[in-house]
Amino acid sequence: MRPLNQRLGASGAWRRRLLLHHAPLALGSAVVLFLFMSLQPFDPWAYPQESMGPGILPRVELVGEGVQQRFFIPPQDLYEDATRSLATEGRERGFFLTRVTVATGYVATALIGLTLLIGPANLLLRRRTPISSYFRRDVGTWTAIFSLVHVVVGWQLHADGQIRAMLNYFFTADGLPMADNFGLGNWTGLAATVIVVVLLALSTDGALRDLKAKTWKDLQRLNYTLFALVVLHVFFYGALLRMTSPYTVLGILTVIAVVVGQGVGIWLWRRRHARATARSASAAVGG
Repeated sequence: MRPLNQRLGASGAWRRRLLLHHAPLALGSAVVLFLFMSLQPFDPWAYPQESMGPGILPRVELVGEGVQQRFFIPPQDLYEDATRSLATEGRERGFFLTRVTVATGYVATALIGLTLLIGPANLLLRRRTPISSYFRRDVGTWTAIFSLVHVVVGWQLHADGQIRAMLNYFFTADGLPMADNFGLGNWTGLAATVIVVVLLALSTDGALRDLKAKTWKDLQRLNYTLFALVVLHVFFYGALLRMTSPYTVLGILTVIAVVVGQGVGIWLWRRRHARATARSASAAVGG
């Protein structure tokens, strides 16, 4: 039986982690992904964006290869580039890639949220808060897996895997970074991907030994930045313009859960720290 003060995910035995961490995470994520891919309410094409006028900032798009120059991008046109390719690539392929892209993105977002709720859960259950949690690392590993699948499939959807075509989603014809909602969505997604790869590389015992606890923990706090970037990525891609979509509802609930969980965790940590300080002061006076 687990001692009351034993932290979640404390055991580093590989057999135990495969059985109690990786297997449930893989199975649960696969089930959710299947539901997102198969149930009609989760069809991303079934919820057109509500019109809110012109885009956030001016946009100049590269002219050529059938792409016309536009100076403003309405929110409802955010996925126009992807749907334009359906005429040549086939509607079924585009439909499948769209569903995979959206579904893996939301699964990854939920897993990121879970990594940020493990610490508050330890505090709430009066368990020790460790420098490193194997369970949190393993959740982070699956976060990275689904994040990278999201990026690769999205690349195939929007640019057919071509690097030159993908550059059009970050830069204008003049070579300037895109600064409209579409461009900002892509830049935040790119930054989030870089952080995911860094965190995955850090999630080993060797990295913890080499960097030492304080430096390693400081770098792991990039997870908070990652979550913020993901929220911005979803926002710029128009999630809040599809309020009837269950994806939007799930995204909002995930953000609320993380914010509330972190708030409760900070409050519990401060209360525990204040009690420990009071006990130390009392012991010093008594001594």
